[in-house]
Amino acid sequence: MAKFRLRYAPSPTGFLHIGNTRTALMNYLFAKHYNGDFIVRIEDTDLERNVEGAIESQFENLNWLGIIDDESFINPGDAKYGKYMQSQKFGRYEELANDLIMQNKAYRCFCTTEELEKDYEDQVARGIVATKYSGKCAILSKEEIDNNLKLNKDFSIKFLVPKTTLNIKDFIKGDITFDSKELGDFVILKSNKIATYNFAVVVDDYDMQITHVLRGEEHISNTPRQILIYKAFGWVTPEFGHMSLIIDSTGKKLSKRSGNALFFIEQYKNQGYLPEAMFNYISLLGWSPVGEKELLSKTELISMFDDKRFSKSPSTFDMTKMKWINSQYMKTLTEEEYLKFTKKYVDQTRFNIASKSETWLNQVLLLFKKELEFAEQINNHLDIFFNDVKISAETLAVLNAIENNDVIVKEFEKQINNLSEWTVENIKELIKAVSEATSKKGKDLFMPIRIVSSHSEQGPSLADVIYLLGKEKVLANIVETK
Repeated sequence: MAKFRLRYAPSPTGFLHIGNTRTALMNYLFAKHYNGDFIVRIEDTDLERNVEGAIESQFENLNWLGIIDDESFINPGDAKYGKYMQSQKFGRYEELANDLIMQNKAYRCFCTTEELEKDYEDQVARGIVATKYSGKCAILSKEEIDNNLKLNKDFSIKFLVPKTTLNIKDFIKGDITFDSKELGDFVILKSNKIATYNFAVVVDDYDMQITHVLRGEEHISNTPRQILIYKAFGWVTPEFGHMSLIIDSTGKKLSKRSGNALFFIEQYKNQGYLPEAMFNYISLLGWSPVGEKELLSKTELISMFDDKRFSKSPSTFDMTKMKWINSQYMKTLTEEEYLKFTKKYVDQTRFNIASKSETWLNQVLLLFKKELEFAEQINNHLDIFFNDVKISAETLAVLNAIENNDVIVKEFEKQINNLSEWTVENIKELIKAVSEATSKKGKDLFMPIRIVSSHSEQGPSLADVIYLLGKEKVLANIVETK
């Protein structure tokens, strides 16, 4: 059996996003599960739409996620596989397109843009929905062709679609049938000698000995054209599988225009998501392992991968679940790993961490290790430790709604003033003393103390918060609250 070879082939017209990450990741898992090769190929023939920095973004973010290629233009394989960037293969495409002309499986089309547009408009006017090329250049005589060439008329090369029925065994969607008469002859080499997508991708997949083509279902309409090209050359056709759409919470296809605030991988990286968590979550979009376990390492996912467990239904990108998975991964970090990771995301324009000791800062950051969904959220918790936070009217109303809160606050202030050694344990004992002196417990005890100490209704361990705020800050906050 041939070694499995799968590829991810992005166009550098944009940056790595959730959709094409899922494609790359699934091809990677598929290849690695079967001890095969994962190839990254750049489809950059649309030169006008190529975006500066897009190729670098693809590789940087794939590597960050742990989706490491076995072959690419950075790390090429055997020379027999050809180039890994389409812009370096224009001669190869043109040669093969001309081979098809010689075999009467393709022809030169001399129609102008204006003629093609008029033909299209005429078909629409006649109520034809599936418009296609009329094929008039397919029946030009040799004399007409030679004359056009002598006149240096521009031409494209069109593939001559044979009359046939294609039965495609899609390993995700099942059997799909296409009637070629619905396709119409299509361009494989444009007048500027640049190959079209459907032609270039077949040549590349053949050259690179790709065994399985795994991609999104939006490519299903391309598949019959590509299979016809394979057949025209007499090449072995790879197996095809088309993954279901990824949709947003409204049921629309996930895109940067669909309202999803975070679409590009770089955005998640910048907000402090862990690559292992993103790898885990994206692997569950349209695919599921055996069992109920959802938190899975790369090693586990490679081992458990099964190409028969793709879903045929659309998969919803659930931001809440993405955050939950990331929070679980953050909890598993050691304290040292957590601190090293989280410190990179502290907004130093808001918080002067240089003015604090590293020990104190570490203790503050560790307070929130079990609360963060992603690292940048740490900035939502630091105000009370670095800045003068005024108590809000809403928080003050919560305090005033607690019966005899003034008695608790007064006793707490007295105990704080009398506390000689400022330790967490002494502060815990102090809170117990306030409880005994006021006969208050639970929320009626802790909420007034938390509010007057930190000007906040919520937070981690109360004694730890009070300790890290410091005696002077806590007393100042109490005075301001009165």
